[in-house]
Amino acid sequence: MKRKEKFINDKRRISYLGTVYNRIYRGQSVLIEGEYGAGKTRFLELIQPKKLQCVWVESLFNVHEMLASVLQGLNYEAKATYRRTPDHLKMIRKLTNYFIVIDEANDLDRRVWPYLKRIIDAGVPIVFAGLPRVRTFLTSTYPDILSRLKTLILYPVVVEDFILEYKDFEPEAVEQIYVATKGDMRKFEDVCTDCRDYAKERNQKFIDLNLVMSFLNNFLL
Repeated sequence: MKRKEKFINDKRRISYLGTVYNRIYRGQSVLIEGEYGAGKTRFLELIQPKKLQCVWVESLFNVHEMLASVLQGLNYEAKATYRRTPDHLKMIRKLTNYFIVIDEANDLDRRVWPYLKRIIDAGVPIVFAGLPRVRTFLTSTYPDILSRLKTLILYPVVVEDFILEYKDFEPEAVEQIYVATKGDMRKFEDVCTDCRDYAKERNQKFIDLNLVMSFLNNFLL
């Protein structure tokens, strides 16, 4: 099952995806905010516009590495050096028909933000994703950058949506896993994968509540 299909049943995500597309096609930027396990990375992977090239950038990079990484993602040769940073920034601002994705934006070095502001102001869309402290930091340190972003708060997928997707699980089994993982989407998926493996070992195709409880009691609880 493709990930694009996997989360599209969530009405909030469908709405947010439309908002992101509208923003990036207009050359505007977005901040996806959510707690741990809300599914931020999964949501970013859903963003696949047909007319714009996507460039993922590592949030742990310094300024020189980040600018070079953007150009490399667009198939340009670029070395991450201090001397070439001004030229790299100028080139990034001039290029079109692409957008930048930065996951784990809470890890960004504060010295990177002014460069990102210049890129945003050039009409290059950036989609950030991070913990709520990203917005708190921008509010106090770079309110002018925050004013350029549309903030979308992402909440974990509700258990009813998981039940619709995991058709090889008994609904009560899905609910039990959801409770055990406290709604953390990453942990939820990991446990479901483990339960499927656990079921295969027992030649069981349908995963019922008893099997899930057995797995949780033996391996998690």
